[in-house]
Amino acid sequence: MTFRLSALNFALGLALVSTTAAGAELQLQGKVLNEQGQPVSNAKVHVHGRQQYVYTNAAGEFRLTVQSGAEIHIAAKGFNDQFVKAEQPELKVALSKGNIEHLRVSAAGLHHYDLDMAQPASVLSGEALQRRQEPTIGETLKFTPGVHSNYYGPVAAAPVIRGLDGPRVKVLSNGLDSADVSRVGPDHAISADAITTEQIEVLRGPATLLYGSGAIGGVVNLVDNRIPRQMRSPQTVIDTKYNSVADERTAALAHDGSAGEFAWHFDGYDRQSNNFDTPTFTNDEGETLSQIANSQLDNQAFNLGGSWVTTDGLIGLSYGRINSQYGIPGHHHHGEEETATAEEHADDGVYADLTQNRYGLAAEWYTPINGIETIALQSAYTDYQHAEVEAGVPGTRFDNDSLENRLSIEHSDFLGWHGLVGLHQQQNEFAASGEEAFTPATDTNSNALFVLEEKSFGDLQWQLGARLERVSHTPVNDEHDTSHDDEEHEELLLNKYSATAASFSSGLVWQFVPGYQWSLQLSHSARAPGASELFANGLHIATQGYELGLGYELSEDGNIHYHPAAVAKEVANNIDLGFAKTKGELTFSYNFFLNEVDDFVYQANTGLTMAQLHAHEEHAGEAEDEHAHDDYAVYQYRQADARLYGAEFALTWRFAPAQQLEFFTDSVRAELKSGGDLPRTPPNKAGVSYQYQGENWSGQFGLTHYAKQDKIAVDETVTAGYTLVDANLSYDFDLSALDLTAYLKATNLTDKLGFVHSSFVKADVPLPGRSLALGLTARF
Repeated sequence: MTFRLSALNFALGLALVSTTAAGAELQLQGKVLNEQGQPVSNAKVHVHGRQQYVYTNAAGEFRLTVQSGAEIHIAAKGFNDQFVKAEQPELKVALSKGNIEHLRVSAAGLHHYDLDMAQPASVLSGEALQRRQEPTIGETLKFTPGVHSNYYGPVAAAPVIRGLDGPRVKVLSNGLDSADVSRVGPDHAISADAITTEQIEVLRGPATLLYGSGAIGGVVNLVDNRIPRQMRSPQTVIDTKYNSVADERTAALAHDGSAGEFAWHFDGYDRQSNNFDTPTFTNDEGETLSQIANSQLDNQAFNLGGSWVTTDGLIGLSYGRINSQYGIPGHHHHGEEETATAEEHADDGVYADLTQNRYGLAAEWYTPINGIETIALQSAYTDYQHAEVEAGVPGTRFDNDSLENRLSIEHSDFLGWHGLVGLHQQQNEFAASGEEAFTPATDTNSNALFVLEEKSFGDLQWQLGARLERVSHTPVNDEHDTSHDDEEHEELLLNKYSATAASFSSGLVWQFVPGYQWSLQLSHSARAPGASELFANGLHIATQGYELGLGYELSEDGNIHYHPAAVAKEVANNIDLGFAKTKGELTFSYNFFLNEVDDFVYQANTGLTMAQLHAHEEHAGEAEDEHAHDDYAVYQYRQADARLYGAEFALTWRFAPAQQLEFFTDSVRAELKSGGDLPRTPPNKAGVSYQYQGENWSGQFGLTHYAKQDKIAVDETVTAGYTLVDANLSYDFDLSALDLTAYLKATNLTDKLGFVHSSFVKADVPLPGRSLALGLTARF
């Protein structure tokens, strides 16, 4: 394959590698203590506005090379964080007890923290991430306010943000697209994994300014140390876990280190599981089951990277590889008992055989000239493919080769404004072949210019942004012929589709009283339909239907004609209003949102079945099992104006030094303005948990209730509500030179039967039953 890399990107990339800038360096030695003068270990010491950070050792000490006058952010769990200026070579900081920890959101673009953003953001890291970690990103994040999962079994579940998923939610790895095909079909797993991730960030609402029209609903960004951006003392972390619900066995290793100005990173994991057990249920076919058939998983990955890091900048490279085999429940014939792994049951059900190779580059140049703070270049090339294997024979095959480049220039105050401008380029070559190749091979190109600026007016902070993006989808084969020269049918010629999408955003954060703030964000976001939404024309077993794209006309007699003239861009106008208390033992946040979407793209039931498609009848003899899907409905992508609105609330009350209560709730309504609800809209949910954090012991007990969903679309059924109960307990101890944590995690303690309304296979794939996981983490 060939990709185009602009001369500007290439030249600036070379400049970043070959040029250094002089700066006033300060060799900073510091110590972090608590109010009693005792050392605070594992405190994160971060240089604000840079990617540099280190952690304190057991004596609370750290060393860091910074530029004189740099702002240092120091944070530790269980303490209120502090910002201090690095003006002397020695620094001593005392942290006070509290629960206010500012977590930097790298996906925000301008070094913001989760508590000071106009756009609602959630960050999952540390013990909270370990507590919620599941094999899929969707299930890991489903307890986050405003986030649900589209649950296609426990091995393929993508996040749903405020009722939107698929092509409207971008999943990023360190700020760049994961570049898999998870947004093409719900049965396709997200290749990124949380097991070796340090932090997961969720931007709720449109995030199109930095990440493109594919982020019109939100962004999920996985942050790891694959390309090291700081110097660390050598440390190795080994994590092992066993989960009873599917006999899951997981082992993971991560190692970081540095010497001189070179830092390195390595991580890898191996996860294997059998089919997941469920509470006894009866599916649509009247069968009584207690297991999710064909839900096994066999997954391995490793990543390695290295960086040259100085006070003037950094340059780093990385490589990662994923090999995964996972069962696809939607393809499986019900009623069969399966208890073995994917390899042992290759002949019994359909499973995906996935391989991904990813190469990354990051380069940053600090203060090259006066007025410019940072020039940064990020690039990633991803070679992805997966085959869906049935009876040991590869059937449908999906390939996606992607190259992405992001160049940004951050400037210091200019007439009081601080911000960045940049270029963003992404090229994808997608191809599919086989029974479920419902979307033709397509080359997609996106080129964009973006700007993000902010200015403070006392206690008021104003943020402005804009993005201009040109998107094109070019079918590789111009001829998509379903007529086989039958004179009664015309040839379906697929043409190149191009569109220009403009997005704008304005946000205000007003800290009207210390510790209290209002936030308001207004955004106008445009999205060009994706290739599958435009060109789909074929059987999609995962959604149990025949899919037709926006570019087709379907007559009442089942004839299909390609006529893309009526395709429009999807345009969203979003209002987000928030109120938060950010200081004290009791903190909380409200968010209310309204999203008016013109020409919303959705799948509508045409009322026809596959047996009624003229093209289908023409080819019924080409495959022996073609008639097996004759009763599948024909769905077509259509456009209509829609409205989505809802609210999110989260509260934390630290009522004792080591104890706290947390509560959250969220709701979303998604409806067509012409009448009717959008399909698979998540129900309201609410959760409460008690947490204890002692010297060595920590624990959590929580309940999450999912309400009955009776706001349903045509041909949907009501989904009953259910309550999930989970708990975990961990113990920290030392053994020789090892720092060990043993933990016990229990989910769905009451073995409650729960069906996920946002799932395409709701009736056939309920949530797993009672699960007990035992794990041990070692650090040395």
